[in-house]
Amino acid sequence: MTTLTAYKSTILTLFLITLCGLAWAQEQEKPCLPVRDIPPSQMAFRPGEKLTIIASYQWGVVNTDVGTVSLEVSESDTSEDPLYIAKGRIQTARFFNAFFRIEDYYESRFNQTNLRPTYFMRDIHEGKYTIQNYYNYNQDYSINARIIRKDGSVQDTLLPGRICTFDFITLFYFLRNLEFSNMNPGDVYPISFAIDEEIFELYLRYDGKGEIRVQGLGTFRCLKFSAQTVAGVVFDGKEDLRFWISDDRNRVPLYIESPVVVGRVTGRLGSYENLRFPLTSKIK
Repeated sequence: MTTLTAYKSTILTLFLITLCGLAWAQEQEKPCLPVRDIPPSQMAFRPGEKLTIIASYQWGVVNTDVGTVSLEVSESDTSEDPLYIAKGRIQTARFFNAFFRIEDYYESRFNQTNLRPTYFMRDIHEGKYTIQNYYNYNQDYSINARIIRKDGSVQDTLLPGRICTFDFITLFYFLRNLEFSNMNPGDVYPISFAIDEEIFELYLRYDGKGEIRVQGLGTFRCLKFSAQTVAGVVFDGKEDLRFWISDDRNRVPLYIESPVVVGRVTGRLGSYENLRFPLTSKIK
């Protein structure tokens, strides 16, 4: 693997980890996490929230920031059913654009009560690779998926989703609203998501509580999780991807790390705006 490829993998991997807190494995017959109605006063986020994750690559003496992942959420007032609108962007740092430019855009619309998605799109530009996904979620949980590839070809597919089948963006906000008080170290939580023309099954494991220092922000009480990655050119398939979220009512991602075939990728919370609750997990 070249360093350039590692940079690309860093951004993409950290984006998926940050949103999902998970890794994926194509398995069948996984149970679902319960989808429940959440009172607005208990929601872990609110319209206007903005988060920025800084992605870094480490290899020997090399330790450099290579890009950012930004997320923001608003609400729609044009639908009969109140919806959240969440947008995400992945961008390489300006210096690395000359080597491999990444400019990805994601948008999701989802129910304000149970956080079930209604619409999702992603527009991917990574070097010479481009692809667009457009999903419309149906009442029976199936998904009308349209995939447009670089050559202009269009593929329309009906995906057999389930009540717990999400997209990347919605999954991030859904997982922040799990009932964490009922978790015990070692508990495993399966869920599924759609990407391109496939449904993938995935899971995360709760590893207990701790503390973590985040560069530029301070030290926080946190909840620790791990997940298994898929073996391939970047990961070795071991359960060594780890991430930390704030141990307060916001449940914001604080830090993510995973070794890759060459080096290690990390992501840290760079900035936050308009959190719903005070960030009481911060110690110093």
